Amino acid sequence: MPWTAWVRSQIRLHQRSLKKIAVYRRTLRRAAITVAVALCMASLAWPQMQGVAIILLLFVMFEYILLTQGNIELVRRQLERQEKVYVNFDLICRNEVYVRIANVGISNFLVSAIYVRTQNMDEFHYTTQEIVESGKTAELSLPREIYVGHPLSVDVEISIEVVGLDVRRKSEPQCFNISMAQDGIPDRVKKGFSGLWSLTCPRCNNNFGGLLALSLRGLKTFDDALIRKRVALGDFQDSCPNHASKWLMKMDERVEDRTLNLRSMPECLR
Repeated sequence: MPWTAWVRSQIRLHQRSLKKIAVYRRTLRRAAITVAVALCMASLAWPQMQGVAIILLLFVMFEYILLTQGNIELVRRQLERQEKVYVNFDLICRNEVYVRIANVGISNFLVSAIYVRTQNMDEFHYTTQEIVESGKTAELSLPREIYVGHPLSVDVEISIEVVGLDVRRKSEPQCFNISMAQDGIPDRVKKGFSGLWSLTCPRCNNNFGGLLALSLRGLKTFDDALIRKRVALGDFQDSCPNHASKWLMKMDERVEDRTLNLRSMPECLR
């Protein structure tokens, strides 16, 4: 996989950098000792040159300090880079839904929690203690309660919490759609929005049998979808009973969504 090759290249780059630092230090040390000995011998042989020798010796010491500081800064950056956590995740489906987490960094990390939201705004929080080593992946099963009860498909938003050597952070949320087959068995997973977000007019409390649905085009996160949903419901309330809003799902979106859902249904039910 491409990311495993990237991890290996970063490890090799880190090792080469440390070797170069060791070589620079040995070379600099030898040069400094040679110059210092030469200056000492010159000052003993020619006492009148002691002042010049001291100035040159101080100059060599100053250069040595600058180079040493540069090496220390390089080591510090290498250590910071090694301790950073680089994580990537997606969903896969094999009769169940799994979160596949990849460690694309140099340092190992611990997956401590998984956070899930569904399009019905149900929230789930699962704690875990899964260590993912550098350059490897881990697959964590999602409980069926997340997607069971949705006849066709459901949109979910997932983020994970990871713990590194000196960091604990929550990943950016990603949205996926889980398509359902017969008997509540997940059939397919894809990234992005594909679910049917029904809208109910807050004034007359009518959703016309699910015919009023939110347009999801251009959305990336659930927060964006919630903002658009609030705007659409406000439009419904202001225009009731006409229920007009520019954020209603258009016919071409319905056809596309129905085509995607039909592909996951058995032929006898199409």
